[in-house]
Amino acid sequence: MCGIGNPADGENVQSPRRGDRQHGLKDTMTGERTMSQAWKSILQTLGTAIALMALAPSALAESTDATLKADMAACKQANDNKACEEAYDYYDARLDDAKGKKAAGYVAEMVVLADTGCAAGNGWLCTEIGVSYKNGYKGRAEDQVLGLQHNLRACDLGNGLGCARTGQAYQTGKGVAKDEAEATRYYLKGCELDGSNGCQYQAYLVLLQYLNRIPYSKDAIETLKGRCADTGLDGAACVELGKASFYGAYDMPEDEKQARIYWGKACARAVYAPGCTLRALLVLSDTDMREPHSPDNLNGIQSLYRGCLLGDLPACEFMVFAGQEYAWDYEDVVAQGMYGRCLAKPSVEDCTMSGKAFRNYRFPDHPLKGEVASDKSMRALTTACREFNVACVDVANSYLEDQKFTMGSANLAIGVLESACEKGDAAACARKDEVVAETGGVTGSYIDPMLNDDERFLLARFDIESGETQRGRETMQWLAFMGHTHAQLYLAYAYENGLSVAQKDASGRMPDLPYTVSDKERMIYELFDAAAKKGVPDAAMKVAVIKYSENDHEGSDSYESAIYNALYLGADGAQQFYDAVIAQNKARTEAQLAAIREMNRQNIQSRDNMDRQTVQSAWDQYYKRQEERKEAEGGEVCGTVYGEGNSTYRTCMSRATAMKHYRGNF
Repeated sequence: MCGIGNPADGENVQSPRRGDRQHGLKDTMTGERTMSQAWKSILQTLGTAIALMALAPSALAESTDATLKADMAACKQANDNKACEEAYDYYDARLDDAKGKKAAGYVAEMVVLADTGCAAGNGWLCTEIGVSYKNGYKGRAEDQVLGLQHNLRACDLGNGLGCARTGQAYQTGKGVAKDEAEATRYYLKGCELDGSNGCQYQAYLVLLQYLNRIPYSKDAIETLKGRCADTGLDGAACVELGKASFYGAYDMPEDEKQARIYWGKACARAVYAPGCTLRALLVLSDTDMREPHSPDNLNGIQSLYRGCLLGDLPACEFMVFAGQEYAWDYEDVVAQGMYGRCLAKPSVEDCTMSGKAFRNYRFPDHPLKGEVASDKSMRALTTACREFNVACVDVANSYLEDQKFTMGSANLAIGVLESACEKGDAAACARKDEVVAETGGVTGSYIDPMLNDDERFLLARFDIESGETQRGRETMQWLAFMGHTHAQLYLAYAYENGLSVAQKDASGRMPDLPYTVSDKERMIYELFDAAAKKGVPDAAMKVAVIKYSENDHEGSDSYESAIYNALYLGADGAQQFYDAVIAQNKARTEAQLAAIREMNRQNIQSRDNMDRQTVQSAWDQYYKRQEERKEAEGGEVCGTVYGEGNSTYRTCMSRATAMKHYRGNF
């Protein structure tokens, strides 16, 4: 077995230009990940070429043979840091092809140019000095402390790569004591300065930190593989296999691609949040986060988003960082991350900002925009109200609206406002008076909405099962709307067993229902579907059966896909159901094939009959035309025709033809 690998000091011999290109990221972070110098050279060449194409022409300027002398003078005599950089780049571009004294002369000039330019405020040249000291090349002896000092200066001058390399020094302990908190601070600063390296290094650091918290089990590798198989799908086993592949433990080859596959399986199939987060961080550590619409970035975002929605705090925290303007520039990603943090580790800022971002209207003074998601808004704002007694009026107003799975409830709105008012919220007191005047006040009784959701679920379940259906159903419906998995399942089964969606009035009539509640069968399906998407096997099985009964086999939500999902989640009866569907489909298919064959036989017979009828009709028409022609030419005569020699033959022809061609010979 193998523990977390310590980051080591490897760095590419030829450093990236202009401060924000990544090369050999994994090599710089862990000594267990190395590649041949040949491959390094290839990757460096490709990376530099891609980066050069991406830069503006002004950023690519380097001295020419004609301008070199002037640039050298401007650098050394006038401390012109731009001239220093252009002259430095001139020599750097020709260094690999230079030999002997010529190469030594280039290096000597580059040392002077870099020192002068860095002292004059050129952050890029400071990073060049830093990497030269770190690796002991380009005319400088290895000195980790001096390397760190120059990268720090580059960072202070606003160079993102300098910040990223400073963070790298703190993470690896080269030139300074190890300090991952400081490493994170510099990585984030580097990312904020539009340096992709800082964003990616931070993703990799978080990945390593996450893996460090996952202990190896004592199970044999084959046991883990069996637990991760499609028939078992133990998310924790898949994650551990991914870790073993990542580090080359359990005698498995070191293979990041295979690690990504295992973690992806834990995420997509086992619905296991850590698998989503690990896969996302691995993808993003290799991706330029300034290109948010690239396939790799979108892939990473999708996994990160899923991990956060499944409640993994590290995924949510990285979303908040990565969604900023200097990275993906996605406000919705920030809102989702803050929402996840609100549920896992509540704060006033996270809960109120994400809650308001998900409302179906926009706050003019609110800095964050998100998707329209009233259920998320309700959960976030309710958390803020319960924990900090803020946004309670917003929560009460939401309780007055019809929502998916439920109707508005004056009882619960007033309950929220009463609690907030008693805690000193003047706005809640005023709003309570308004709601009482508008609705007539509390009808009957209610379960206090300020209790935590699990406690409310248990009380609602007790109410329903003991006959207090109105109060229990009201709370259960709102919990289901807010995403409480147990409430969604319980309500779906209760509906299936005869629970009505609303209370009848004194005359026995059902009140007017919102469209989201009026279709009970649709609600049952959507409740099961919501739970199935969270990886609940029984719910997935119910979805499969409903889809199959509707014969819905179109698109990605077909009954075939639903059955496969139930199989992957290991739902009881899923395999038998799958076998029965396959058998029924086989019989149905064979019947369809037999019908097609019979139809084809009939078509062929009809075609043959039609062909014979067509031919006969054509001959009949030809004969009729011939008779009509003969009649027009005086009728038909028959006789003997005398040919050459003594030959004769008997024939018939029209009288006109006989008179014209055979006169005297017929």
